[in-house]
Amino acid sequence: MTQISRDAVRSYYDRNTRLFLRYGSSPETQTIHRSLWPQGVTRIEQALAVSNNLVLEEARALHARLGHLRFTDLGCGVGATLFQILAELPTPTQAVGLTLSPVQAHIAAQARRSLGLSAHILEADFHHVPLAGGFDLVYSIEAFIHAQHPDQYLREAARLLNPGGRLILLDDFLAASDPRAGDWLDAYRTGWFVPHIQTVDEVTTAALDLGLVPSANRNLTPQLRLRNLPDGLARLILNIGQRLPQEHPIVPSMLGSMALQQCLAAGWIEYRWLVFEKQ
Repeated sequence: MTQISRDAVRSYYDRNTRLFLRYGSSPETQTIHRSLWPQGVTRIEQALAVSNNLVLEEARALHARLGHLRFTDLGCGVGATLFQILAELPTPTQAVGLTLSPVQAHIAAQARRSLGLSAHILEADFHHVPLAGGFDLVYSIEAFIHAQHPDQYLREAARLLNPGGRLILLDDFLAASDPRAGDWLDAYRTGWFVPHIQTVDEVTTAALDLGLVPSANRNLTPQLRLRNLPDGLARLILNIGQRLPQEHPIVPSMLGSMALQQCLAAGWIEYRWLVFEKQ
């Protein structure tokens, strides 16, 4: 597959974000990440908020320990997770959201003003965060996968964190090597503009070298509602889809989504919750 650039990732979100909000989210949450369905969750609004609530639990624990909290969302999308966490934490709390997409930054800034929250929204690259350190919590939900240089992302996260601070990654990770996975992994990476997909061990090794010690590792794949197809039918759709005009990235995005479902169902990719603590 061709190399995926930072500009390609930016364009992907600039052109697709409003479609994601309209067809893959809910007016109540405005999140553009995946829904999770643990026991007791019955509505889409609840399912879309599950990952936000997981981050909120960590944020509350840190705030209770420190008496304050300064946190940043690297890859904040339109700010929905950031705003929910900020609204539900006691003060003093400072929040910064960072997105590569000017479209997302504009939508997030509008939402921040309408909500009356004091968060800062930056349009920037998380490989080179234009912020000094001093953060207690850094997190990314389905954004780490877009890093052209995952090690550089981790270096920036480690630089931003105070000792005792935490890094949270909720994302896809390569789980199994299987020759049958090749076409599906390529379609996923191409369609969703994924420069690299790493194993948990690869990320953990790089994190440890930076003083980021793992404290949690949960496989949340069972909480997803997968929509995988029989392999033959899925391959037929992929073949037809790849012959369609590809001018707008929503077409490869839909194929990438189908490919991801196949990979998750086969166990080649896992959707995991990782937490690291800065030493």
